[in-house]
Amino acid sequence: MKVSRRMVELSLAALWLWSGLQPPLTVWSESIAMLARLGLPQAALAPLFLLSCALDVAYAVWIVWRPSVLGWRLQALTVLFYSVAVAVALPENWLHPFAPLVKNLPILAMLLWLGANREEKS
Repeated sequence: MKVSRRMVELSLAALWLWSGLQPPLTVWSESIAMLARLGLPQAALAPLFLLSCALDVAYAVWIVWRPSVLGWRLQALTVLFYSVAVAVALPENWLHPFAPLVKNLPILAMLLWLGANREEKS
């Protein structure tokens, strides 16, 4: 089976969609507890959590609707930001058996590759 560029794009869209919908629907309290460990004000936790989930869903829609160099670069910056925040505030994730931080490396590579090799649609 030949893997097309669009398949890679849509797999990333599925990842963003899942990461934006699954946490607020199934692990709300655990997600808020993790955000609290970042040292953010309690009143900001739920709004920031919902904002990050909405951003993830927006990226999924953007990929499906109109992928662009700007979109890939913004996604790469988001993955980098999320990764640094988790690495600093929740360093146990480096040794987590499911490797949540390490998995961001190939995702980041895909995003950078897509951004560097994307022809803009008119």
